[in-house]
Amino acid sequence: MNSLNMIIRKAEFKDVPFCLELEASQGDSTFLEHDFRNSIADPNVIFLVAEQNQQVIGFILGFIVPTRRREATIHSTMVHKRHIQKGIGSSLVRNFADLAFEQDVELIYAEVEEGPDKFYEKCGFKKVMVWHSMILKKSV
Repeated sequence: MNSLNMIIRKAEFKDVPFCLELEASQGDSTFLEHDFRNSIADPNVIFLVAEQNQQVIGFILGFIVPTRRREATIHSTMVHKRHIQKGIGSSLVRNFADLAFEQDVELIYAEVEEGPDKFYEKCGFKKVMVWHSMILKKSV
């Protein structure tokens, strides 16, 4: 793709262990193995990996909103700590957007915390509102 010899492609089942390792490199554990596997199989999900020298160095995971198909949401963009600040995250976002727009999506939202919001602003996103994240857990 560029001087990094990086390619961006759809995620495959063989990528799951690398995505888990990448997530761990960032101190994150949002997604479990079955989450990645289910995402690969779901037609509403856009799950891409950045690969360099046959090694996964980043991923982006999001979905086309099934109840409002003109919208998509980026759930996570992650790049291995050794490879940040090299344009990999931006390339993942551009590729995600291209795939979503090809499927008639008109708006792409990014779920972000403070801090990563600056990255998405550099990718052309504009802050339109602040949401409160609320959660309801299943009782055991």
